[in-house]
Amino acid sequence: MKKINAVLPEWIATHASLGDHVALDNEIEYAPNEILWYYLTLLCPLIFERYAIVFHPFWIKTEKCLSQDSLQQNEKQFDYKAITWPNFFKLYGEHFDLQSAIEAQERIRLLLLKDQQWPSNISFPADGDLENTQVQRIRDVILNLYGDIEVNYYYCLLKTSDWFGNEIIYRGRLSELEVLWNRDDILDNPTAIYPDTKEWCIVTNYDAEFTYIGGSQELLGKLASLEGCDVYQIEPKSSN
Repeated sequence: MKKINAVLPEWIATHASLGDHVALDNEIEYAPNEILWYYLTLLCPLIFERYAIVFHPFWIKTEKCLSQDSLQQNEKQFDYKAITWPNFFKLYGEHFDLQSAIEAQERIRLLLLKDQQWPSNISFPADGDLENTQVQRIRDVILNLYGDIEVNYYYCLLKTSDWFGNEIIYRGRLSELEVLWNRDDILDNPTAIYPDTKEWCIVTNYDAEFTYIGGSQELLGKLASLEGCDVYQIEPKSSN
């Protein structure tokens, strides 16, 4: 694993770097409940055979807190536990599907804020950051399919320890992912992971509670079958 003096290649730079760099097709209209399709177009290069969205997990204290009746448990005894979007929605009587997921999440937020104080035992998904277990499981699928190839780990400026410095790219093997967790110059998991071959990419945005993956039909099929990883196949919206 080594830090490299490089910039994002053009095929992914307009999507992964901070700022609004993507010109949308004016013939495509997005309804309010199609925000996930809209962000797919903005954040992920549309050069792949298939695409998927990965929802960053909610966090809740203790397994006993997985019901509304037990939210007053002694919190000091427990750590936060990751919980998938479908399971979190069930706690509040909401059905999970891609078309309504963001709207349902907002309804839950309003419900939790009804007393104008956020419950101390619940945390919403991290913006721009896959949970460690998620990124490991996704990495393992890619590694098994493509081998322990060399890839690029890109960190946008807001994921570096020096916001007055530069974006950072590390290059290393897929198996070296965990090495990055001990680096002092970067924060959280990468904004984007991609090989130079452009066979696939993993990309998020600092303000997004989800990550997109582009790749082959075989890869995306395997990722979508990961139980409890909150990976769902999604296709770009067309003007047809």
